[in-house]
Amino acid sequence: MYKRILVNDLLVEGQRLLEALARNRFPVVAALWNYFPESMEWRLVIVSPVVDRDGPLRAYRRIGRVLATTNPSHLTVTDIAAVGPASQDFRNLQAIISSPGRFIAGPEVNRIQPNVVFEDAYVYQLPA
Repeated sequence: MYKRILVNDLLVEGQRLLEALARNRFPVVAALWNYFPESMEWRLVIVSPVVDRDGPLRAYRRIGRVLATTNPSHLTVTDIAAVGPASQDFRNLQAIISSPGRFIAGPEVNRIQPNVVFEDAYVYQLPA
């Protein structure tokens, strides 16, 4: 099986969604595209306190409503993973990524932090 490529259209639509979420006062602590090898898919991971406070279902509903306003051609709610800042996955992410706007790849991640969930990623935003 071949690894799916993260195309520029998804990067642009992801950025558009993040800007729309900010305009709609949906708090985003961090955001990145992450490759999930078990499903061989890229997903836009949105880290938000809404997930911890209101639950993932409400977070997905709010994200879906905002996404619809951006008229995406490629990005769908099924391409998104909502995560709370209290999750272990997010803590792992914080340990390995220090700067937005760049790709990181599996070997780099595994060298820094073995056995992390994040294999390959493109980072939009991280907490200050």
